Amino acid sequence: MQEIFEEVSRIIDAGLNSVITNPDIVLLNIVALIVTALVVRKFFWAKITAFLDKQQLALTEALQEAEAQKQEAIKLQEDAKAEYHKMREETQGLKQKLEKEAKLQAEALLKQAELNASKKVEHAEKQIAFEVAQAQEEIKQSIKSVAFSAARKIVSKEIDEETHQHLIDEAINEGLKHES
Repeated sequence: MQEIFEEVSRIIDAGLNSVITNPDIVLLNIVALIVTALVVRKFFWAKITAFLDKQQLALTEALQEAEAQKQEAIKLQEDAKAEYHKMREETQGLKQKLEKEAKLQAEALLKQAELNASKKVEHAEKQIAFEVAQAQEEIKQSIKSVAFSAARKIVSKEIDEETHQHLIDEAINEGLKHES
């Protein structure tokens, strides 16, 4: 690496010394440069500047288009965020509405179930009351039948107290046998 630096340093020293030792070469190089600049200006300068202007215009348009696309992307992003927040609010509202409806339906079902249960209880109570009344009526009919049988036997025979008691017990037993 040190060798490369030394070589570069030697070439620079030689070039600087050549200006002092060979001024005609330097003068010739300056004239060649001026002639080349005039030829380029005369024949190629308009084309080069037109090309450079065209490139600069294309770059400017590309930058403007990129900026416009960037602004459009920012606008679309903001619109998307706004739409997201709007949809989220709508979703929350819909969720609350559905929860409220579900709660109302549940309450309605509970009320309906309570109503059905109370109707069934009421029907069962009426059925039980009817069956109790029917059983009481049957008991009354049995008692009447027993009493009628006992009265018939008493009327058909004149009996003493012990026989009377025996006939009543017999009539009651016969009534119970008919019941079962």
